[in-house]
Amino acid sequence: MQTHRPVIMPEDEVQFRLAQLLLLLDAVADHELHGASLERIGYYDFLSANPFLVVPSDDRDAGRLRLAGFDPQVLAYASSSQRFTSRRERIQHDLSLLVAYGCCQVSNHEKALGYAITDAGRTLSTRFTATYATAFSTAAGIVVRRLRRLSDKALREQTVQWLRPAGHNGPAAALLGVLGAGPEPSFDFDTPRGE
Repeated sequence: MQTHRPVIMPEDEVQFRLAQLLLLLDAVADHELHGASLERIGYYDFLSANPFLVVPSDDRDAGRLRLAGFDPQVLAYASSSQRFTSRRERIQHDLSLLVAYGCCQVSNHEKALGYAITDAGRTLSTRFTATYATAFSTAAGIVVRRLRRLSDKALREQTVQWLRPAGHNGPAAALLGVLGAGPEPSFDFDTPRGE
């Protein structure tokens, strides 16, 4: 028995992240003709992988998420803010790879860069047949539909609330009974790490 095998998380694999981003960009294309900004994609990406931060467990969409395989009681919701920060740092790199592969394009719309899936990217995303791909596509569709009308400022502010364990009686708040309150996380979404 090997006791020193490294633990590999799917999010650590570039191919997994690129496939997930393609599925997300496909969901964005259903609502945003010109794609979405890098910042907005970062929020959509993380919240689509953790949809019960956005969707209350008694909401109509919660049933669809449960059928897709998401669980509002998973322990990962308790460390959402830390995982958001590390995941957000990789988005620009991953989008650059998708652009280089011809699966994503960047355009300037109203003085802002928007990332959108290309026809080649859409064709590739239809080939993903894993159960997780279907589940993530369901979550991405719900998250993008719910958040697309929020301004960038409102999206930032709302996400800060969702990432607080005690915020809005979400899944992270429910876990406090098991894990204890712990320290309040401190993070600033507008300041890059290391500054």
